[in-house]
Amino acid sequence: MSDLQLALLALGAVFVAAVFGYNILQERKARKRAEATFRAPSADPLLDPAADRREPTIGAVPEESRSDPSLGSIDELTAPLRESAPAADAQAEPTGGAILSTRIDTVALVLADTPVTVDQLEPLLDALGAHAAAVALEGLVDEQWLPVSDTPQGSWRELRAGLQLASRAGPVPEEEIAAFNDTVAGFAASINGVSQRESPALAAARARELDRFCAEADFEVAVNVRTGPASPFGVTRVKALALEHGYAERGDGSFERRLPDGLSSTTLRFADPDAGGKAWVQGLTFALDVPLVPKPHEALAELAATAGEFAQVLGGELVDDARKPLGPAGIAAIRRSLEQVSARMDAQGIPAGGALARRLFA
Repeated sequence: MSDLQLALLALGAVFVAAVFGYNILQERKARKRAEATFRAPSADPLLDPAADRREPTIGAVPEESRSDPSLGSIDELTAPLRESAPAADAQAEPTGGAILSTRIDTVALVLADTPVTVDQLEPLLDALGAHAAAVALEGLVDEQWLPVSDTPQGSWRELRAGLQLASRAGPVPEEEIAAFNDTVAGFAASINGVSQRESPALAAARARELDRFCAEADFEVAVNVRTGPASPFGVTRVKALALEHGYAERGDGSFERRLPDGLSSTTLRFADPDAGGKAWVQGLTFALDVPLVPKPHEALAELAATAGEFAQVLGGELVDDARKPLGPAGIAAIRRSLEQVSARMDAQGIPAGGALARRLFA
């Protein structure tokens, strides 16, 4: 062979050896990756109860996908009674003109195949009006619940009736809830509709729980202005001061200051039990009906400031109900208590001064 042929053979052998070596190297790398992947397989969640198993979820159902969230499914509507307590309303306060709320009402739903007219509602309204507890009837209008008396619409396919579960008179008994359910069920049958009602036992339990909440939140805060027998307050002067500070006289001789929406905020009354017809009195009481006033801890500051102005003008002294001097430290202590009450009411979804609180504590 020539030198050229020998050189070509040598180069070919080197090339073949390089390719062979490269293939071996790649095979080893692939083997290592496979061993790393399959060396320690994870526990099978179906076989190993100690394994961390997560069930598949689809997330929350968007509100847009529901034709009417408050009505539920047809299966629910055809059930005569719900055997579980209703879920709390998503909003703390009713919106869009609605009155009813499952926070304080037991709500019965009625779905009719054909629209129910005003005339057809008359027997139901009469029967509901016979209840001692507060009741309301609403119809669905453009996807919003509205009291049937507050809408010009003359017929409805979806209705809901509500019975308030508690008030300052106490919780509604189970017997009245059962009678309410019977009324709604009878009406639904009369129009060939279907109804959904809450179990009377569960609703009565909710009524008792709601009444306990009311008892904790239902109290009055009073700031008094007192004087001695030698320097009583002139009633005429008190009335003039009350008018100057935005109070209006009521028929019972007391005064009230109203909120911008027209509801009572604070009251002013004579502390003397027999002040009627007198020209002079020895005490005044500024009172705050806590659950009926928005942010009562903030309203207290205004009430105390007003009482302080009366005391300065009339020559009196701020005192508590025990007639002990009431200074800034005492006012601060009362404010802290009101903050706690306000927080509890917010947590319950019944904020102080809101529509639900005004219904409960009216």
